[in-house]
Amino acid sequence: MSFLFPAFLIGGLAVAVPIVLHLLRREHLPRVPFSDIRFLQAARVEQARRRRLRELWLLALRVVALLLLALAFARPFLTDAAAPDRPATVVLIDTSFSLSAPGQWARVRAQALEAIAAVPADHLVGVVAFDDTARVVADLAGARAAARAAVEVLSPGVHGTRYRVGLAAASALIGLRDGRIVVVTDLQASGWDLGAGAISPEVDVEIRDVPPPAGNLAVVGIEPEPAATAAVLFQAGASAGETRVSLAVDGNRVSEIQVTPGPGRTTVRFPVVLPSVGVAMVSVVDPVGYAVDNRRYRLLDPPEPVSVLVVTSDSRARDAVFYLERALAPGEEAGPFSVDTVAAAAIAARPEQLDRVRAVVLVGALGLDRRGRNRLAAFVRGGGGLLVVAGPTLDPALVTDLFSAIDGPPLGLGTTRIHDTPVTLAPTDLRHPIIRGFGSLVGNLGRARFNRTLTLHDAGDDAGTVIVRFDDGSPALVEHVVGAGRVLVFASDLGNVWNDFPRRPTFVPFLHETLGYLTTHRAQPREFLVGDAPPGAPDEPGVVTLANDVSRVVLNVDPRESDPTPIAPELFEASVGRLSRAAAREARDAAGEREAGQHLWRYALMLMALVLVAEGLLGGRTA
Repeated sequence: MSFLFPAFLIGGLAVAVPIVLHLLRREHLPRVPFSDIRFLQAARVEQARRRRLRELWLLALRVVALLLLALAFARPFLTDAAAPDRPATVVLIDTSFSLSAPGQWARVRAQALEAIAAVPADHLVGVVAFDDTARVVADLAGARAAARAAVEVLSPGVHGTRYRVGLAAASALIGLRDGRIVVVTDLQASGWDLGAGAISPEVDVEIRDVPPPAGNLAVVGIEPEPAATAAVLFQAGASAGETRVSLAVDGNRVSEIQVTPGPGRTTVRFPVVLPSVGVAMVSVVDPVGYAVDNRRYRLLDPPEPVSVLVVTSDSRARDAVFYLERALAPGEEAGPFSVDTVAAAAIAARPEQLDRVRAVVLVGALGLDRRGRNRLAAFVRGGGGLLVVAGPTLDPALVTDLFSAIDGPPLGLGTTRIHDTPVTLAPTDLRHPIIRGFGSLVGNLGRARFNRTLTLHDAGDDAGTVIVRFDDGSPALVEHVVGAGRVLVFASDLGNVWNDFPRRPTFVPFLHETLGYLTTHRAQPREFLVGDAPPGAPDEPGVVTLANDVSRVVLNVDPRESDPTPIAPELFEASVGRLSRAAAREARDAAGEREAGQHLWRYALMLMALVLVAEGLLGGRTA
C-alpha cells in the first residue's frame, strides 16, 4: 500500500489526546479495610472490572477513529509493485561516434571496467549502452563476469548522443531498487539537445568522463552552385593543419583542393558543376578527430513528381481543367507534378486512386456521393492536401460541410457574386509560404481581373486563415487545417470563365506554390540522418535504395555530434536533477490516477463512521 499524501499520516499522532485524557481521568482511591462489608467486596470488584473494560474499548474505538481519519486524508492506494531484492548499479556507456577518435575508446573501456570493479559486493550489476537509442547489453546479475564481457565487445557507432534516452533506460533497469548509475561519457554538450526520458529521484548518478579529442574536422554540407560546388567544413578545437578535401560523383573523384580550415565553419568551392543525376560525396583527411564525419553525401537525382488528382464533374469535359493541367504538366518532359483527371463519381468507385496521390484539386463535385465524400474527407484527415476551386461546375452545397459532420470545420461556401467592376487579388498574409514564394513579384497577383466570385464566410472560430482577399475585402484564398491535412478554398475558377487569371503570368507560379504548400508536409525526404533512417536501411552513412521504393536516399551522420565541446560536470548534474524532478512529477501523476481509480479513502471514512457509532453506543452504556 502507498499513499498519495503521506504527510497526513502525521495526523495519526492525534491518538495521544484520548490516551492522555483516559490516563488523567482515572480515579485513584485509597484502600481502606472495612470488615463489615467483606461479603459485598466480590460484587463491587466485578463491577469495577467491567467498567474498566468498557473504558478501554471506548479508548480503542476513539484511537481507531482518529487513525482512520488520518488514513483517509493520506489517500491510500494499492500497488502491484514487487519489493526489490537487492540494490543495483548500472554502468551506462556512451557509444556515440563522438567517442571514436584515436585512443578514446580504450579509455572508455578502461573506465567502464573500473566502474564494474568498484561496485559494492551486495549490488546487482548491469550494463546499458546508448547513443540516440539505448539497449541493455548485460541484465542485472550478481556476477561481474557478464558485465565485463559485455563491455569488452562494445564499440562506438555512427549515431549521436542522447543523454535523456540513456539515463531513462538505466533508471528503468534499476526499477524500484536503491541504486546508482555510473555514466561513462565524454560529456558532449549537444547530447542534451534532443531526446526524452526521466530518471528516478531515488537513483544516484556518478560521472566518469573521457576527454574529447584535441580537435575534429568534419564535412557538414554540400551545396551545388551555378558555376561551382560548395563544401562546408566544420573545425572544432585545434586544427591539424593543411588537409586534402576531395569531391567525388558516383564514386569517381572529380576535384581535389588543399586547404587549411580555420575555427568554425569554412566554405570550400570546387570549380565543378554537379550533374543533375547521381550522388556527390565530399571527403576530408583528419588524423585527429572522428573518422565517420570525414565524408558527406548529397543526392543529385531530381525529386519524384508530386502526384495530383484533378476531380471534375465529367472527366470528358476538358475545358474546365485545360489551363490547370497545362500549368501543372506543361509538356512531355518530367516536371514537378504528375496530373491525373477523374470524374467525381470515380472517388467512390475507385478509392485506391487517393492512395497514390498527395493532393486533390476539386473542380467539379457533381456525382460526388456520400461514400466519395467520406473517402475524400478521410484522405485529408490522414495528411492529404485538398484545393477546392469555385466555378460553374462546383456545387457548393455538396462540399461546404465535407468535414463538419465528422471532425472538421465547415468550409463556408456561399453564393456566387457578379461584380460590375472586376475585383483583384490582394494578399493578406505576406508571411504565408504561398505568398512568400513570389518574393518581390507578389504585387503582380493584383493584375488578374475577377468578374465572378464565390462568397466565403470568414466569421467565427472555424473560419480558417484568410491568405488572400479580393480588393473589396472578401476572402479569396482560405486555409483550413483538418486532422493531419490541409484544405485551401479558392473563391473563383481556374478555367478562364469567371476571370482572366489563367492568362496572367502569375497563374502558373500561383498553382505551383499552392500545391507545393499543400504537399510539402507529406513529401518523402531524400536525405536522412543515420539515426532517423527508414526501416530496412543499413546502419551506416552512404547511398541506399529502399526495398519498398525505386528511388534512392542518402544517409549522413548528425553534424551536431561533430562538435566535441564538453559540458561542465556541474551543469551535467543539474540536467540530471531536472530529469529526476520530471520523474517525480510523473510518479505523482501516476499515483494520482491509480488512487482515483480505487477510492480507498471512502472506505476509510465509512469505517470511521461505523466506529464512531459504536463508540457512541458504548459510551452511553458506560455513562
